[in-house]
Amino acid sequence: MATPQPARIAGPLTVESFLRLIRSLPPEQIARIPVEHLPENVPANIAQNLPAPSRQAVENLLLAANSYHLARRMRDEKTYGKAVVNALDRAKLSGDTANVRVFKDKILALLTMLQESQRERGKYPLSLFIKNIGHINTLLVDVRSEIVTIYNAAEVLRKARPANDTDRTRFQRALRRLEEQNEAVEKLLAEYYIFRLKIMSRAIVSKRKEIEEEERKNAHIPQEIERLRKQLEETRSFWRRTLNPRKSDDQAREIQQQIAELIHELEANEVVISENELTDWLDALVDASINEYARPRITRMGRDFRVTLYFLLNTYCRKQEESAYQIAQNPFIQVDPEKAIRYVLLSEQFILDYFANKKKDTATWLAGAAKNKIQELDRLEKEILAELRRSSKLMAKRRKM
Repeated sequence: MATPQPARIAGPLTVESFLRLIRSLPPEQIARIPVEHLPENVPANIAQNLPAPSRQAVENLLLAANSYHLARRMRDEKTYGKAVVNALDRAKLSGDTANVRVFKDKILALLTMLQESQRERGKYPLSLFIKNIGHINTLLVDVRSEIVTIYNAAEVLRKARPANDTDRTRFQRALRRLEEQNEAVEKLLAEYYIFRLKIMSRAIVSKRKEIEEEERKNAHIPQEIERLRKQLEETRSFWRRTLNPRKSDDQAREIQQQIAELIHELEANEVVISENELTDWLDALVDASINEYARPRITRMGRDFRVTLYFLLNTYCRKQEESAYQIAQNPFIQVDPEKAIRYVLLSEQFILDYFANKKKDTATWLAGAAKNKIQELDRLEKEILAELRRSSKLMAKRRKM
């Protein structure tokens, strides 16, 4: 009597394809499925709805497969080491890890909020979206750690020296699965980066409108302060003090009070831009711009975002300089100079410092996987600096007009 031949199976099976097979094959053919092609971690209840003979054949097959995979794992560890075994295990993962699931759930909740807000205009304020984005940003390190884990596993397999063609094919398949895992995480990050850029675009446009309104309200004040300051200098002149010192002192105090009131009016109208806001806005632009899946989808939005961001960055630095100038010109104002003038922050230096920190953080988060990202950061830094210089010159010309 002829010996039963194994069923012809082309390559390793997934859980889904294995389930289709056992549902369609008779028990004797199920028993002949090669154990080396069975997926690992097959659910224990996969055969529960099959007829008894088929169920028995599947259970026997799974016992044989478990023995086979255990023996192969022990052989892999002995031949290639624990690192290779761990890399192969990582490649076998299907579905999202806990870190990715939490991140994805947060994004879906935020998208639901946005859809509700679009249906019922104004249901959720912009500040609530920005607050939620801040919470999600804290999860980015955990999600990026997935990329590091995948990258390191892939590097281990690339450096491994397969002992035979079977292992070589197995390692190559594992590498492809790792590449698919990495792509899935990068695409998830891309969706978040694009969404975050949209929300931050609204935020910076809103901030620009507030600043333009502030400038409209305050347009006359600097000239008035300058006029009063000159008047104060005249009042304190030698001849005025000599001719009528008491009257001169009274006039000086009155003028000082007027200047102080005008400066308080400036402060009351001021729209504050913080360093944290600038950093968050830059993160939104930069992260989307260096993600290969987000970058092609933000061309126009990214360009508009940059223009508004340069305006805000230049405004921030100008406010620093103007604050320093007012205190220097009017020392009688009751302000702590060390607190008010920490430093005059130039826009270009802010960008240089930002990218230096960004590259450092990227190298820390992504380790060996950071090379391409850092190259993209270098490219983007040069672009932004060049555009910022042009923007600064334009703003300076407009203020002189």
